Amino acid sequence: MKSGLPGKSYRLIIGVLVAVMAFSRGFGQGKVLDGYIVSPQGDSARGFIRYDGWSTSPMTVDFAKEKNGRFEKVGPDVASRFFLAPLNERYVSKRIGILNIDLSKTYELAPSFEAKDSVTVYLREVTSGPKATLLEYLDLSEEPHYFLEKDGKLTELLNYPFYRLIRGRKYLIQYDEYVRQLPVLLVDGADNGPVRGYSAKDLGRYVDRYNGLSISAKQHKGVAAESEMEIDAYVMGGVESWKETGVNLGATPTFGAGLRVNLPRRFHNRYFKILFATMPGVSVSKVYNYTPDEKISLNTLELSAGTYIGSGDIRPSLGFEYSFPMDSWRTAILGAQAGISYRRQLSLEVTHFANFSSLVSDIPFFNRPRISLNYYLNLNKLFKSRK
Repeated sequence: MKSGLPGKSYRLIIGVLVAVMAFSRGFGQGKVLDGYIVSPQGDSARGFIRYDGWSTSPMTVDFAKEKNGRFEKVGPDVASRFFLAPLNERYVSKRIGILNIDLSKTYELAPSFEAKDSVTVYLREVTSGPKATLLEYLDLSEEPHYFLEKDGKLTELLNYPFYRLIRGRKYLIQYDEYVRQLPVLLVDGADNGPVRGYSAKDLGRYVDRYNGLSISAKQHKGVAAESEMEIDAYVMGGVESWKETGVNLGATPTFGAGLRVNLPRRFHNRYFKILFATMPGVSVSKVYNYTPDEKISLNTLELSAGTYIGSGDIRPSLGFEYSFPMDSWRTAILGAQAGISYRRQLSLEVTHFANFSSLVSDIPFFNRPRISLNYYLNLNKLFKSRK
């Protein structure tokens, strides 16, 4: 009698996951968040905005007056600004200059830092005060650029890398003019010292000190998930199989526990995981063909990184993992994993089905996978609720 799930079952499950990935756009319809929009004339309208976890600054947003109502795309002519209540985030429409600096090119002379193109987009308000506002623009490569608005004038804080050819050699140059720009632009304020870094946090604190705002005055309630780094504890249960020379393991119950780190803001869909997994009570004869037979536990430690797709409640995921046995019962795996989750809390995942270490070993590229159900508990929310 053969143990394990039939090969057709494995192929069916993997096929379904591949199909889900192919149609992932259908799952990425975004979260519906309450908020309001403000017209260019200053009139406000409360309603609901579809938040797509924007990795690039949006040019339009989907707005509905009722949660289950019809969404309409609105642009700067209808909404000059909008607010997302659960995220406590404000966006304002601005026409900004775009610098055409290409990191894939090598310049013989330094590139021009005069904007030749322009675009109207919604910029995220990092911080604001009575004298100055800091805004964030995410370009098409998902890189952040920051603009300072003061006295009605919008100025980009320049920070661009580029390659330059100097005496026949290629060098990576970092044009960090923002370090000199910001103190000059805010020279009428208190001495804030050096600019520490080109990030929303560092630049925002610098502008806050100029505005006379303390960190405690900037504390907000209700900042939702995905705007900050989060850590989840999780448990896993499922079935696992494997086949290689000397090892022929059929479908066997497997359990595990681990941690997942979710990156913040525009990287909110990306994660890192560490997992300890075990298959208890496995017969030695089924793995090594040893006699006399005895029961052992097969343990593995796994490190993985990946990304969820979309921003809705249902999100597919893709990732890579490095899995190595703690008792050398099989070969270490460098492979792929895929899954589909509900609110990133409950997920069905398939791992070990593609093994890239097969390039340097005799293990087949496709192997018997692990199929598991995973539950994630958000530790950030748990600790906040106890305060």
